Amino acid sequence: RMAAIYGELQYATEVHGWVGWFLKRAHEHKPVTIYGDGKQVRGVLHVSDLVRAFEMAINKINRVRGHAFNVGGDRGNSLSIIELLDFMRREFNIAPSEIGYADWRRIDQKCFIANCRKARRYFGWRQRVRKEDGIRRMYNWIRGVS
Repeated sequence: RMAAIYGELQYATEVHGWVGWFLKRAHEHKPVTIYGDGKQVRGVLHVSDLVRAFEMAINKINRVRGHAFNVGGDRGNSLSIIELLDFMRREFNIAPSEIGYADWRRIDQKCFIANCRKARRYFGWRQRVRKEDGIRRMYNWIRGVS
């Protein structure tokens, strides 16, 4: 079960891939809409950590076969929309042209951080890419394809 994955080669949309969506819109200096107050939090996971989790699980296939695992960002890599926007301003000097606010969407949880202890226990996986480094990598990719 994958949660809040982002990274290079992701052509993000407003609904899927919110980190990339906000980066791209800010890079293009286009408007964004925040549903709710922008304080909703997700534990974000760089795609390279997801791929490594798949590889590690495959290497322990006899042990993991038939099990479900959560693979997502941990508490140290949690991020709100407001924190992402602040990071983009400080780190890249970019911002959306306008930030609009709308009512909360029913589909949005206020906070979601995946519990990945089972993946750690069964095949030794831990997140490695810090959110700041992953966001930098993704933004460099966005700049290269824009």
